[in-house]
Amino acid sequence: MTEPAYAVFPMRFSADPAPLIEFWRTLGLRQLDGASGGYAEFAAASGLLAVHPAEPAGSGASPGQTTLNVAVADVDVEADRLAAAGWPTRVRDEPYGRQGVVTGPAGRLIGLNAIPSRGGEVDGGQRIAASLDVVAVWYSDDFTADAAFFGAFGFEPFGSLDNPWWCDLRAARRRGGVIGLHGTGGGGPAAGGAGPALVQLGFETSEPLDALAARLVAAGYADARVTDGEAGIAVEVADPDGQRVEVHPTI
Repeated sequence: MTEPAYAVFPMRFSADPAPLIEFWRTLGLRQLDGASGGYAEFAAASGLLAVHPAEPAGSGASPGQTTLNVAVADVDVEADRLAAAGWPTRVRDEPYGRQGVVTGPAGRLIGLNAIPSRGGEVDGGQRIAASLDVVAVWYSDDFTADAAFFGAFGFEPFGSLDNPWWCDLRAARRRGGVIGLHGTGGGGPAAGGAGPALVQLGFETSEPLDALAARLVAAGYADARVTDGEAGIAVEVADPDGQRVEVHPTI
């Protein structure tokens, strides 16, 4: 299967990665080979996800925070392309390969990571959700400007930019995950300033929400429940880092 040119790749920094890894596997994410020292990568039907031990990370992120990265085919090529378009970038060598960063809207630092191989999965990984999309919720003061920036990675508005509270940005192939633009009036991670780009982590699924909530409760996540609020119907649950997670129906 052809990989997407780009994919959202949020990274959670956790003081205790092991319970979070189990939670994500229960939710239906596929854990990929290569976990080491609490670091692990996951693939959803759409989008990627990683957990990183909070210490020593050197990322500027605190335990429980999630930073936004974009998985790309070639870090150097993408850094050069973005720099030519006027976005400051830098690239460095890490033990696991080349790592880049681009200074995006409002001065936030977005990581550029090589797309991980999906060739291997951890034995026993659950494959329950027929469709599970990773959603990186990006708190925005300017939907139009932020949509234009993420358009450079192939993410296009799936709804109206005139809605002041929410607009999905999706990759054309629908395997790159979702960037959800959220109006800043709703709270959430700071919209600007120096440091890593912080996002709130969410998901979309085609699994019936009642069945998902019941499955999570049975697995020990007793607070999982179906709610119907301003953002629509969703399963709400606290993950092992104490962060609220919303799982909405797939559009």
